Amino acid sequence: MLPEQYAADIARGLAELRLYAEARMSGRCTIHRITGSAVVDGFKVPAWTETHVDLPIRISGAAHGDAPMRVEDIAGLEVALARRVAHLPHDTTDLDDGDHIEVTSGELVGSVFRILESGGQDQATARRLPVVAVARPSEWDEE
Repeated sequence: MLPEQYAADIARGLAELRLYAEARMSGRCTIHRITGSAVVDGFKVPAWTETHVDLPIRISGAAHGDAPMRVEDIAGLEVALARRVAHLPHDTTDLDDGDHIEVTSGELVGSVFRILESGGQDQATARRLPVVAVARPSEWDEE
């Protein structure tokens, strides 16, 4: 078989696998990004923009072979945070490190996750992003 034939077989199989992956994304989410700051009651707070609304999502445990925990320094204290993986449609673009994912429907409705690394990958069935759970920013309730 010639390399072109392999490529065509892979492309056909990948399209079908992407449909299966997206079918498993039974939740919906909104992606929020800090785009500046605002003053509320005399305090400077982050200003957020929604970059994606009603996007399919699935949250899973740590990626295969990945460390299930991430250690972060928060105000001088080392804190171990559980790493999760957010699965989004494979063609999702305009994602940045630090964006926040708000789960708006599904099993984890109300949960908020921060994207640790937004880079994509070739021939993927889903856009998989390492995330950590974070508290819901209070500014979202002011909007």
